[in-house]
Amino acid sequence: MDGHEVLHKNEGILRGIIRSIDKNLDYTVVSTDDEEGARFSLKISMRGRAANVSLSLEDLRLAASDAVRKNSIRQKIKNTRDHMMDNRLPDVLGIKVERMLKAHRESQEAVQHTPFRRSPRR
Repeated sequence: MDGHEVLHKNEGILRGIIRSIDKNLDYTVVSTDDEEGARFSLKISMRGRAANVSLSLEDLRLAASDAVRKNSIRQKIKNTRDHMMDNRLPDVLGIKVERMLKAHRESQEAVQHTPFRRSPRR
């Protein structure tokens, strides 16, 4: 099957997944110029912000019968939407680096000592 046929056949599933995330989320399907045609891009936009999500055609095709694949597509779109709506500045580093910095910051906060706490006696 051609990529366009898979997208056209499973458009209702994709719409249902996106509406389960947020009813006000707009999307457009952008076909990629991949040699194999195994992936497609989904441009999501909301409140003047936009982001792209790359998804597998095979995952979309199997999402009709497999709840795990459907949930993985939903999580990818939802993570991108949450990241898009959280920061007001343009994304420079990316999601992976942001998570690493956040984890490092949290570990540093856990190690800091308060000035009013007594040190243990030796």
